Amino acid sequence: MNTEDILRCHCNNCGRSTDHSLREKRVVEDDELVDDKALFTWTDTYEMLQCRGCGAVCLRHSYADVAGEKTVAYYPPPVSRRAPLWRWHLPPGMKELLNEIYVALHSDSRRLALMGTRTLVDMLMLEEVRDVGTFDAKLKALLDKGVISDRNREVLSAALDAGSAAAHRGYKPGREEIEAVLDIVENVLQATHHLSQVADELRKKIPPRPAT
Repeated sequence: MNTEDILRCHCNNCGRSTDHSLREKRVVEDDELVDDKALFTWTDTYEMLQCRGCGAVCLRHSYADVAGEKTVAYYPPPVSRRAPLWRWHLPPGMKELLNEIYVALHSDSRRLALMGTRTLVDMLMLEEVRDVGTFDAKLKALLDKGVISDRNREVLSAALDAGSAAAHRGYKPGREEIEAVLDIVENVLQATHHLSQVADELRKKIPPRPAT
């Protein structure tokens, strides 16, 4: 294989940039007459790339036109954060919403992802304490029930405020900010829907203490 057939790009499976082999390449050229005068031409290049580490395959689409515009897109798009495996322990509605949040995150739709996390927290509160009024009242009810700690209440309140700002005030979070909000929300979801199940299963497997 020639050295020019080896390309470097992000691999979602490996979670980093790796060497890829070029498996297939197609170039499509097209044109269109603009205002019956100027001929506008463009080129679409499609390359099927396979990671030389794990073997995963992606498609790279490169676009270039006569006006000088150039874009490159990957399908599936590069993933910087993987959805947690324990999400399968969530109720169906929460699991589906968390998956949609990651779809928004991967397409860099950060406002949508942030609004989704706010809705996810609301679903958790409704499940645990029902509708007891405002978000602050629900957070207090979670605290009183022992679902969250004082510190969790503070960080969840910050996550809710960020989601509300995105929904009502056009706030667009930075990448680190949306990652922080997801860390907060996922930590609570993991504690309430995954680790509690793990603890129950662990208790069943622990042999009883010998009688004294």
